[in-house]
Amino acid sequence: MLGWVVLLLLIGGGAAVYFKLHPENLPEWVAGLGVGKDLQTTTVYKWKDASGAWQITEQPPAAGIDYEVQSQVRDTNVLPLPPKLER
Repeated sequence: MLGWVVLLLLIGGGAAVYFKLHPENLPEWVAGLGVGKDLQTTTVYKWKDASGAWQITEQPPAAGIDYEVQSQVRDTNVLPLPPKLER
């Protein structure tokens, strides 16, 4: 009986470590419960610099610059698309 308990603890511990390192692999039903949600998102700050280009960073800009706080899902591209080339 003790062997089964130890085996279950090892399996549960291994799963916890795996999903801590790879939260994107959480099953949808688990992610839907909000478990690990903080591991799958990050907060970013978006603002325009003096030349009018958008800046997106993990730290807010200097004081006096208007910015927008966004929550981004891990592994999501937050960079703007490059301008279209004219032919």
